[in-house]
Amino acid sequence: MLQRNSDYDHQLPDNPIGSTVGGWQQPTVDLRELVRILRRRWRVLAAVPAVLLALALAYVTVATTRYTATSTVLVDPRRANVVDNSNQQVLTNFGTDDATIESQALLIQSVAILRRVVEKLKLTADPEFIPHASLLDPILYPIRLLLAGSAPSSGASAEDAAMARSIEILQKRMKVLRQGTTFLVDINISSEEPQKAAKIANAIADSYFEEQVRAKYDATKIAASWLNSQIEGLKSRVVASEQAVEKFRADNNLSVAQGVTVNDQQITDLNNKLISARVQTAEAGAKYDQVKQLAKSGGDPGSITAAISSDMITKLRTQYADIAKNEADLTSKYGPRHPLVTNVRAQLQDTQRLINEEIKRIVGSTQHDYDVAKSREASLKQSLDQLQGVSTTSGEAQVRLHELQREAEANRTLYESYLARYKETSSQESLEMPDSRVVTRAGIPIRPSSPKTMLILGLALMLGLGGGCVIAFLMDYLDRRIKTLEQAESISGVPALAAVPLIGARELAARAKRGHRELDHYDPRSTKLLPPALQPPLMRYALEEPGTFFAEAIRSVRLALQRTLRMQPVKVVLVTSALDGEGKTTLAANLALSLATLGIKTLLIDGDLRNPALTRALCPHADAGLLEVATGQVSVERALLLDRSTGLSILPSPAIRNVDIITELMFSEQIVDTLDHLRQRYELIIIDSPPLVPLVDGRALAEISDRIVLALSWDQTPEEVVSHTIDLLGPVYDRILGTVLTRVDLNRLRFYDYYRSSAYLKPYGSAALNPGAAE
Repeated sequence: MLQRNSDYDHQLPDNPIGSTVGGWQQPTVDLRELVRILRRRWRVLAAVPAVLLALALAYVTVATTRYTATSTVLVDPRRANVVDNSNQQVLTNFGTDDATIESQALLIQSVAILRRVVEKLKLTADPEFIPHASLLDPILYPIRLLLAGSAPSSGASAEDAAMARSIEILQKRMKVLRQGTTFLVDINISSEEPQKAAKIANAIADSYFEEQVRAKYDATKIAASWLNSQIEGLKSRVVASEQAVEKFRADNNLSVAQGVTVNDQQITDLNNKLISARVQTAEAGAKYDQVKQLAKSGGDPGSITAAISSDMITKLRTQYADIAKNEADLTSKYGPRHPLVTNVRAQLQDTQRLINEEIKRIVGSTQHDYDVAKSREASLKQSLDQLQGVSTTSGEAQVRLHELQREAEANRTLYESYLARYKETSSQESLEMPDSRVVTRAGIPIRPSSPKTMLILGLALMLGLGGGCVIAFLMDYLDRRIKTLEQAESISGVPALAAVPLIGARELAARAKRGHRELDHYDPRSTKLLPPALQPPLMRYALEEPGTFFAEAIRSVRLALQRTLRMQPVKVVLVTSALDGEGKTTLAANLALSLATLGIKTLLIDGDLRNPALTRALCPHADAGLLEVATGQVSVERALLLDRSTGLSILPSPAIRNVDIITELMFSEQIVDTLDHLRQRYELIIIDSPPLVPLVDGRALAEISDRIVLALSWDQTPEEVVSHTIDLLGPVYDRILGTVLTRVDLNRLRFYDYYRSSAYLKPYGSAALNPGAAE
């Protein structure tokens, strides 16, 4: 329904202004509330994307079509060298970290490389790379000068200026991107012609390689020149150090053979010979000792090692064995006395004699060999001692010689290293290769890359929707006008009684046309009150359309008033508003008619003496009213008008030319006496009051009223105005019956309060709910 469903035994706060108005907080917005905000701000939500889409479509239409060609380069730091040098290169291949790859990407965009491309392709003569004047140049040029801090130099030639402008445009058309964390770098060039875009992209890649080769060549050349200058000095140092070694060796008799001095070599040889002589002496002594022991013991000298190993003795013993065997054979055959046996025995004795003589000779040679070995050992020992004495005296000279040799060797090593490096560097001058290579040369693009129509339109749509949502939420947040009964109750601190719906303009126009038929039968001289058909349609709408939401809202206010009448004596009810045009007159007229139809003796007073809208609507020809009655100019009976269909009495307020007396009248005892008199004659008095904020008249009437009904125009009255109005009614705050929302658009209300909107109440009413202007 259109009224509050709770009881109206409202506990009035002790400090209504500070605790209710000042302490009110915006309720928390949940997801459903966000959806409702977007629905009620759908025009903004649709307008922003529409505007952005229109702008994007206009941009796509007028933007220059460009094609993008891409040349992919591999920055390969692991490239194999053409010449397999074991030593490090003069200009080593750069590293593999991200900073190095990014540095190469920036190098591709450098002015030095782009200058080569511009010169090679003659882009300074290409209209696409020549800046053109635009309509914004007169505005942008001073801004550029301000940002630059100084005017451009005029000393550059026209060719240099054209080159710089072409390079600047090429930099804007160029985009160098690394593919993730790989060694691949894409060179993207945009141009109005697809063939030109591919040509420029490939030219930039080639210029990049040429720059790498040139940089290496220059570095290698500089290194070779430096190495050559160093080699000359090192060569002279090597010659000087070697001459010093030879001179010192000659001065100190330190001749060298096979890398060592002659003295050292002789000592080494004599030492080796002495060792060998000592071994031989020991062997000869052992043999001699063995012979002496056999001689003392009477043993067989033939058992000595020399005799056993003698070839002669071996042959003689073999011969002796053969003769002995022959003797045995002959003896057994002929007997011991046979001449052959005797002859063989003589041969056997001769052979034994020869063996003994040989053994004696060997024994004699053993002593001789021992004596010779001792003599040789003594001679070698004497020679070695003499050479060692000479070596000791030349030790200090050898130390100095070794120092000179080390210095000469170091100089020679350094010289040979520089010489080898110089030869390698010289060989690299003509064999330098770039550290990068083209993976994919740019092909001719078949589709334009810009403008990206679908992307731009999609982005415009997304930004529009996002911006529309933001603007919608912002507008709703900044919109502090009263929208719901809960909001009115929270701001005012008093009950919200009902929401009076807005009546469509078509409905009002149709009802006004029906009243034209009665216009011919109306005689203003016969009756001051307009016939019902001639009265504005809204003034009697609740009475003539009882089944509408409008009438239901009026009955809701009436019910609140009746509940108050049962509990407290109430005679005078003031219907007022904060500002003019908030529907208080319509509310007062319909409320009074609704009460009169119940048989309650009701009086409707037009208390707005400055702007008597009620009088203009119901009795424009009245010549006496509240002012005349209060001042005693006319009697109450003469000023009162009666609606015979309902029994409602009306006290009009004709237009007053002298407005100075109005305010004084509202604060005089005359108006109080008049109301006291009317209290005796009527059960209930409804006063259509002036607005409270601009005029003090309404506040004066509030002081002498029993209850106050405050009309608030839906979606028109700001929250701060309501708060200010409540502050103005502070002295009579306990008399405020409640607030009533007027001119409520039920179709839009569903976005704020669904259960009081037309969507929820549609099955229960038949009011014309189309929005339109209505009074």
